Amino acid sequence: MKYFIYARKSTDDEERQILSIDAQLDELRMLAAREKLEVVREYIESQTAKKPGRPIFNEMLKAIKRGEAQAILAWHPDRLARNSVDGGRLIYDLDTGQLATLKFPTTWFENTPQGKFMLSIAFGQSKYYVDSLSENIKRGLRKKLREGIYPNKPPIGYLNDPKTRAVYIDPERGPLVRRMFEEYATGRYTAAALLDLVTAWGLRSFNGLTLPLSKMLWTLDHIFYTGVFRFSGEVYEGKHPPLISRELFERVQAVRKKAGRGRYAKHSRFPLRATAHCHHCGCQFTAELKKGHEYYRCGKRRGPCDSKTIREEAFAQAIRTGMRMASLRDDFTEKMLAEAEREKVADRAKQAALVEQQKARLSELGTLLDRLLDVFLAGDIEREEFTARKERYIQEKVALADEVAKFETKNASRLEPVIDFLRASRQAKYDAQTENSEDLRNFCKKVGWNLVFAGWNLAEASGAPQAAPPPDGCGSQGGSEGLPPPIPVPRGGSAARSLLAAGRQACPNPPQNGPFSCVADPEAPFVPILPQDVAAYLPAAKIFRSLGSKTDPILHIQFTRLWGIVARNRGAKKWRRGRDSNPRYPFEVHTLSKRARSATPPPLRKSPCQTGTGEGT
Repeated sequence: MKYFIYARKSTDDEERQILSIDAQLDELRMLAAREKLEVVREYIESQTAKKPGRPIFNEMLKAIKRGEAQAILAWHPDRLARNSVDGGRLIYDLDTGQLATLKFPTTWFENTPQGKFMLSIAFGQSKYYVDSLSENIKRGLRKKLREGIYPNKPPIGYLNDPKTRAVYIDPERGPLVRRMFEEYATGRYTAAALLDLVTAWGLRSFNGLTLPLSKMLWTLDHIFYTGVFRFSGEVYEGKHPPLISRELFERVQAVRKKAGRGRYAKHSRFPLRATAHCHHCGCQFTAELKKGHEYYRCGKRRGPCDSKTIREEAFAQAIRTGMRMASLRDDFTEKMLAEAEREKVADRAKQAALVEQQKARLSELGTLLDRLLDVFLAGDIEREEFTARKERYIQEKVALADEVAKFETKNASRLEPVIDFLRASRQAKYDAQTENSEDLRNFCKKVGWNLVFAGWNLAEASGAPQAAPPPDGCGSQGGSEGLPPPIPVPRGGSAARSLLAAGRQACPNPPQNGPFSCVADPEAPFVPILPQDVAAYLPAAKIFRSLGSKTDPILHIQFTRLWGIVARNRGAKKWRRGRDSNPRYPFEVHTLSKRARSATPPPLRKSPCQTGTGEGT
């Protein structure tokens, strides 16, 4: 009689049950040699027997039906089957005679009614063991989930503490993963470009291999990094520390949804391509190389267009002029920052009351989650409704907890966006000194400016304000003459939402487009960058003049709200406007007497750029 040796372990992980297969084979070979059994083949498998469908086991049964062997030699009946289907097949083959016998070193078996009855009991015990083990594991998982412990291996950027079983941020990979989220949220990178970037940083998987593209996209979509996790379709509040904020995660998801063909400008030798639009036809300005020089022109995708071309140097200097026009003076900024800090201190008392309300809501959400679980266990709602409500409550709870943590640990204030904007506006004139056109492009995209080229002065045609002289003391703000070294300011941060301090009536929050900015107001006027503006803000030695400068199209900038206020009031000689008696003004303003107010002319609506008029800076 010929025998097949069958050895199996429950997992295909090479690091687990390493000696299981070798130990089984040694015992089975010794038994075959001791009883002089003829072994024609050995079958080795690394797969669980809980479910039917093992390929090597099925191949062995097919070989027995072909007559290549008549019996099976295994360590124990549970190595052959832990489910009723495979166990029934073996007993049926014994009944039909296709399988003559089974041999085990630890269990007696004969092909008799009593032997098959005992074999069925052994198979039943094996199935009971695996079912009981499954229930015990599920009970342990439910316990971990209730305590906020992630039951699986944490994603890249986190590590497991082998002693406490807690999840903590990987000091090596964690900062790189956070930086990956921040870079992708800017919208400047495609998935492939971001993968090249993180690979250059040295971000590797746990095995030391380069991250594949699918793994990087899976990481960007993983909610685990915000302090919560999803398991079996449900969202749970985790105990692990969040690696990124909820706001950053939502920005990344917004970019992921909008990611599509043609959205990103290719990184080429023409960094300003697709930065501006043509006023005549609405197409983007593209670039071409002629006689060794870079020219930007209308793409003409919608038909013929009369728009003229412009040299790259003239385009870049127009953007630099716009950056200087929207840059606050250093002395103004210092006084504004000082007053903003005082308002920030006064605002903390009011914000503390708001935090107490948020804490009360957190407690209320915890009660709602407990009640929701009781209602679900009672069978009053379906699982789909339970999962949806639970996820909504947990998301709200995490967002509130993040706001409370910002106030208690980081002393965050509602005036932080204003302070960030003031510093960014002060720094803009120093950033304009760069010779890298890609930096200019990134700046315009970060602050949300809308750039348009036209063959005539749009502001003059619509009666809008024209160019104003630079403020006193600024002179030629371009270059390094007369300017202190660049001021280091924090990069990133939240978008500037309002200039109104605590206790004042604020305007609705506009949609965000990046740090220190909001989406450009479509009703905002276009501010032209004229030759006299370039001459006023750039040193004469650095002004570019081409042979066709007189026919160059005029660059118009549609500033976002805060940047537009600075640009329209760039001729102001005082950082405070005594004439502005609006009680909703963000900073305290010295009110004027009735006599002074009667002698003061009303604000000029048509020319707010003139000195001493317009909105306060």
